[in-house]
Amino acid sequence: MTERMSAKQYREQFVEPKAVASARILITSMPPSANGLRKSFIKDGKVISTKSDGYADWRKAAVSEIKAQTVGKVEGPYRLSIVAQRHWRSKRARDIDNIIKPISDALVKAGVVSDDSLAECVTARWADDLQGHAAVIDVEVCQ
Repeated sequence: MTERMSAKQYREQFVEPKAVASARILITSMPPSANGLRKSFIKDGKVISTKSDGYADWRKAAVSEIKAQTVGKVEGPYRLSIVAQRHWRSKRARDIDNIIKPISDALVKAGVVSDDSLAECVTARWADDLQGHAAVIDVEVCQ
C-alpha cells in the first residue's frame, strides 16, 4: 500500500523550485532593448503605459524556456552575470546595459529569483560565440 503525501509535500517535491546556490540559464532569443519595453498612449486625458507587444511576447517565451531548464530558485541577495551574443541576428550596435532589465524581469517571473531588487552585483558583457544561444546567464547567492 502506498502512503499518501500531503499537499505541502507534493508542492515541495513537484511544484516549488528547490533552493540552489547557483544557476546557469541559457536563452535562445535576445531580449528587446530596455528602450522598447513599454508603450504609452493617452486615454481619457491620462497617459497609460503598458508592456510593448514585442516585450510581452519575448518575456512569455523566455519564462517558458527558463522554467523548462528547471534550474531551481536562488534565494536572498544574489549576483547576476549576463554574457550576450554580439551582433545577434543583426549588425546593428546595441547597448549592453539595455538587456539587463528584461532578463532580470524574466528571472523573477520564472521564479529563479524572488525579486530583482535583491541583485547585489550585476555584470553584462558581449561574447562572439555562444554556440547559438542569445545569452548565458549565471545567478549565484551572495556569500
